[in-house]
Amino acid sequence: MDVSVILERINENGYRASAFVPAPTVAEAATREQAVDRIRVMLSERLAGAEVIQVAVPAAAKPNAWLAIAGTWRDHPDVDQVVENIQAYRREVDADPDRL
Repeated sequence: MDVSVILERINENGYRASAFVPAPTVAEAATREQAVDRIRVMLSERLAGAEVIQVAVPAAAKPNAWLAIAGTWRDHPDVDQVVENIQAYRREVDADPDRL
């Protein structure tokens, strides 16, 4: 298993290796290599009797706010004119050579 580890210098002669997933673990040592070796051993010991699994958690369903107004203009007599105005504006914007 590959585990992402944050490796940082903590003072002039020390390093800290930190892992947050799958188990929060921190190791400090005098050298970079020692810190990495220590966290590797600590994680191996911690995870030796464990199983890493994936759990699906459903997101809370939020109602779509747009559905409340969907279709309200469908039979309105001005819809065709509004659509034409939008299209005309879009053509005008697209034709502008200075637009972003």
